[in-house]
Parts: sequence; C-alpha cells; structure tokens
Amino acid sequence: MKRALFFALLLSLPITSVYAEDQQPEPEITIRDGGDRTLYEYRANGILYAIKVKPKMGKEYFLVDANGDGNFIRKETTQKSFLIPEWVILRW
Repeated sequence: MKRALFFALLLSLPITSVYAEDQQPEPEITIRDGGDRTLYEYRANGILYAIKVKPKMGKEYFLVDANGDGNFIRKETTQKSFLIPEWVILRW
C-alpha cells in the first residue's frame, strides 16, 4: 500500500510542475517610437519593471528598476553579470 502511494505521488510531480509554469504571467511589451530611438516597455501585472532602449545608432541597453522603487538604472546588454534584486524584506 505504501509503495503504491509513493509511486502515485511520484507520477503526480511532473503534472504539478507543468501547472506551476502555466501560472507565470507573460510580460506586456509596449513599443514606442521616439524618433531617434525605439523604446520597449516591459510590464508585469501593470507594473513597469524594465525599458529596452534601442537607438538608431549605437548599442541597445536596458533601464531596469532594480529595487522596485521606480528608479531605473542603466544595464548594458553586453555585460555578463547578473542583476540581483536588493529588496528589503525585513529590518530590525
């Protein structure tokens, strides 16, 4: 009986992981043409979290809201480093 229950749980794991992947919201992308550059605004649940700036001449770059406070920092697309969120969860 325990073995049958174990295998039933084991078989249900891939189904739950597929269901969890379906719950991820797709980002909403708004494209704005600014004349000398094109802006791609990325939103999740209506909140702007990144802007891709693609100038007519030069390299493209991102403006990213790293802290969630509305202040955007420039992030080059050629850099290999990761942008780590620095949200304050708890202070004492």
